Amino acid sequence: MRQREEIIKTWLDMWLGQELLPLDAVFTPNVHYYEFQGPEYVGVDQIRRWFEEWNSQNRVRKWEVRRFLHDQDCTLVQFHFESVNNAGEPKEFEGVYLVEWDGNHKIEKLQEFYCKLPHYKPYA
Repeated sequence: MRQREEIIKTWLDMWLGQELLPLDAVFTPNVHYYEFQGPEYVGVDQIRRWFEEWNSQNRVRKWEVRRFLHDQDCTLVQFHFESVNNAGEPKEFEGVYLVEWDGNHKIEKLQEFYCKLPHYKPYA
């Protein structure tokens, strides 16, 4: 489980440092990656292209893991995310990754879900 957590942290650190390291250490060649907003990326080449394009227009300011939950070949990752685009507009949300692993501790499927911030209490 520790190895899987380190792989996920390596992926998040790439975004924080805006430096793409070898993706084959993190993902299977035909990985499926689903962003919460709808885009689906298939394969490391598409993930590389998305990473480079996104980071040319945005910067991740914070990506903190709150906790990991493991179950056989799946990991849930609860996190807090903050970014800012080149125009200075911030984005912040709480999210969850549902990660599916292959037999070699590489990500073969990742789905991202989010919860909009700030929270509000409509019945308080």
